[in-house]
Amino acid sequence: MAPKNLPPAAKQAKILEWFRTSMGVYSFKELEKLLPSVGSINGMLVKEYIQALTDENLIRVEKIGSGNWYWSFTSDAKKSKENRINKLKDEETKLLATIAVAEQEVKKEMTKRQEDDEMLLDGGSDRHALMDAYEALVKENDALDKELYLYSDNDPAEIFRKMEETNKLKESTLRWTDNLESLESFLVSLTGDRAQAGEIMYRACGKDYVVGEGLKELAVPN
Repeated sequence: MAPKNLPPAAKQAKILEWFRTSMGVYSFKELEKLLPSVGSINGMLVKEYIQALTDENLIRVEKIGSGNWYWSFTSDAKKSKENRINKLKDEETKLLATIAVAEQEVKKEMTKRQEDDEMLLDGGSDRHALMDAYEALVKENDALDKELYLYSDNDPAEIFRKMEETNKLKESTLRWTDNLESLESFLVSLTGDRAQAGEIMYRACGKDYVVGEGLKELAVPN
């Protein structure tokens, strides 16, 4: 330990000698703990001594991450220690890049979830409209079947057209059903909660969806 009551210049010299002998790289918090015993100084004066040595270019300081790091190397140790500093900088750069990538992934996932929710709601509305149109055409088709039976001698072209339109709407409704079932599976895997996924599906599809059972089956005419 350094003798007590040394003048400031002598204490600075002791601190500088310690830096060069230790060949270490220190954060300010570390120096606050170490320098009072090294230079026989009050802990409240550590910042003052460090600033004075830095101003005189006797020790080097570099900002790495969120804090400053201090050192003073002799010629043989200087290169290896500066390599350590560069390594710390590289690690900081990689860490910042990793954080940036993670932030982008979070943004992409949030955007994707929003788009999926919108698609689910739109899909539910479209399916509901198709179901209504399909049911109306099924009724009309039944009536046309009866008409065709009663008037088999008449030209059935219009009746066949209605039947074809009914079949197309049926196929479209089935496709929407498949899409909604795929979205339901996606929501279950995304949330990990089948009940929550069911509530979302119910809000989107209304009476066409039964929580715990799924989408209602289409009533297909014979």
